Amino acid sequence: MASPVDVDENRLDGFLGDNPVAVIDFWGVSCMPCKVMDPLIDQLAEEYSGRCAFGKFRVDGKWKLVGRRYNVMSVPTLLVYKDGKNVKRMTGYSPRSTIKTLRDTIEALV
Repeated sequence: MASPVDVDENRLDGFLGDNPVAVIDFWGVSCMPCKVMDPLIDQLAEEYSGRCAFGKFRVDGKWKLVGRRYNVMSVPTLLVYKDGKNVKRMTGYSPRSTIKTLRDTIEALV
């Protein structure tokens, strides 16, 4: 069973280098939309196992770094990478569109 991998500022570059297509979920402990989205991200990680890797980056206590390095100002934020380059950014969570947009983006890349 494929599950998202916990990544941080020290592991993210290696994770992206090891995975041609990757999604990074920037989340926070007190973020309710993040909690709602969490099982959906797990489901997508299973669905796209072997074709797209999923990483989870906890932002708590790292806002300055995350904002400066990844331009993430709020959570949830999903960044989609192809060959180490950010190709899609989704901020916030809308039940009807976020997962569909993410799935469509992944399908176009794999």
